[in-house]
Amino acid sequence: VFGTHRDDGKFADLWSRLAPNLEPGDMVLRWGREDDHDKGFTFYKESIVAQLSQTQGRPREIHLLEMVRMERDRTTVFEGETPESFLVGGPRRAYEKIEPYVSPCATIVHAGDDAGCAHYAHMIQRTIENGLTQAIAEGTDILAKAARWEHQDIGRIMNNWNAGRLSSYLVRIASKIFYKRDNVTKQGFVIEYIVDTIDLGPVDTWMTLEATKFGIPTPTINACLESRFISAMKEERMEASGILKVPENSDTPSVLRDQMADDLQNAIYCACLCFIAECFAIFQAASDMEYWNANFADCIGLWNTPGSFLESNILEKVHASLVQNKDKELTNLITFPDIASELQELHMSWRRIVTLSFASAIPCPTLSSSLTYYDSYRTRRLPVGLIHAQRDWFDASGYARFGMEGWFSTCWITEHTRERKKMEAELERAEWEREMEEEQQRKMEEEQKKKKAKNG
Repeated sequence: VFGTHRDDGKFADLWSRLAPNLEPGDMVLRWGREDDHDKGFTFYKESIVAQLSQTQGRPREIHLLEMVRMERDRTTVFEGETPESFLVGGPRRAYEKIEPYVSPCATIVHAGDDAGCAHYAHMIQRTIENGLTQAIAEGTDILAKAARWEHQDIGRIMNNWNAGRLSSYLVRIASKIFYKRDNVTKQGFVIEYIVDTIDLGPVDTWMTLEATKFGIPTPTINACLESRFISAMKEERMEASGILKVPENSDTPSVLRDQMADDLQNAIYCACLCFIAECFAIFQAASDMEYWNANFADCIGLWNTPGSFLESNILEKVHASLVQNKDKELTNLITFPDIASELQELHMSWRRIVTLSFASAIPCPTLSSSLTYYDSYRTRRLPVGLIHAQRDWFDASGYARFGMEGWFSTCWITEHTRERKKMEAELERAEWEREMEEEQQRKMEEEQKKKKAKNG
């Protein structure tokens, strides 16, 4: 067992000295740490343990595993209330052998059958964190701008939400943040003075690249990322705000505050479920491609432990659903029976909030994109037929038809019919010319045969 933290060179040096003495069945565990929130992430293909396992460990039947430390609330760490938490990547049989020795001093779960899987799971965790914080932030913006609530009111509402389906570490601390007065200026609240831009790290873009690679739709993840891109355009936003006017107060819809607060809680809850579902789909696709046998349910369980940034009723719900439906052939988390029933129960609240936000000129990219994802995924027939028809009109590229095999093209106007008849005539003529050439060739060959036979 080696605690080399983030020093890959140190581990590689230790491995080079240790490897000649290892025998089949031996296990090497690297205790990795991800201390820095912005710089401590390793892309799964760059994991030194995964690389050595593939090139040197597996051929010799030596098992390499890696532990990746999870971040926790700083007060929890300081007070030492709970043990450290780690994701472990590596062969399951090896994990089962080391688990009894590690578990007394740390909370660990098996992410999958390769060291790279632990880093991939960590990337998934970071993406979910981004999504949940974005959805909650959009919710507070709607409370402030559509209902015109003051900071203390928003803190009170968040505190109420924390007693309901949105009960979570993030909502709990958000309720306290909105109450915190500014000690620097002695005026207003701290939240008013925090610059509204977010710097992006490489890990923030990895998930969209992975989704593109696998061909998985992730509109909610994309919306969250694009929100951060837009946040960084502070100067352009300031200039545009003076050019692109928003509706006056008299033009925006009036709202029932209590009803809106309830609807908003439901909308955030639904958006978070869709966000996690998109992450689950990417994780599953990566696991299938890399043969990881990834354990998403246990990863969710680890992220939901006390002191975790993601501790919430939502993750508890998702974990229970994954465990309950683990033996069923279900491809998307939002189709799991218990989750699907909740989405169907709450979707009208979701729609009312998105409609209100659009009518009030309040951006809600995550809430609206997740609703679009939900509606698109459950739609039997999408309006893609027109796209095929337009391309066929333009260049006769053709299209597939329901209930029929083959590829079809339509003469949409008279000119197309004339063009087709002309093309068919040209094809017929070309076919006739080809047949005539073949007939002439056949006759020439017969004459040559007759001459040879006569001369012979």
